[in-house]
Amino acid sequence: MNIAISDEPARLVAVVRRTVPMAELTEFYDTAFTQIFAALGAAGATPAGPALGWYHGMPTDTIDIAAGFPVTGATPGPLDGEVEVVEIPGGPAITAEYQGGYDGLPDAWAEVEEYRAGRDLAARDDFLEEYVTEPTPDGDPALNRTRLVLPLR
Repeated sequence: MNIAISDEPARLVAVVRRTVPMAELTEFYDTAFTQIFAALGAAGATPAGPALGWYHGMPTDTIDIAAGFPVTGATPGPLDGEVEVVEIPGGPAITAEYQGGYDGLPDAWAEVEEYRAGRDLAARDDFLEEYVTEPTPDGDPALNRTRLVLPLR
């Protein structure tokens, strides 16, 4: 896995944000994405990149997460129901691209954390996963690509 420091742009995203049990994360993503597509269609906005998970704080048995998509044709604020458009701040970040099943993401994040700690860099209290490859029921999870982004202070 190639790990580097980059300057991430700020970006507008349409998200649903909740605190959910880790055991219900997949169900939350499915529900959130369905809500977001409906809200974007009604607002005349469109996704402008891959799906993402924007995590706030460290996961325990639960996680504060915003799931969604970068968007064009929308302005910050509520769209419909739980869907809102917010800005993810830009700035320096540690980035990496992981290839494999989602069950390997904790180990990938451990590598990113080791990189951060080894350089004595201070992280913000959030991190992102950008799901570059859209998973499909008949797809090979080993081919999934996920971009990891750990914003720095």
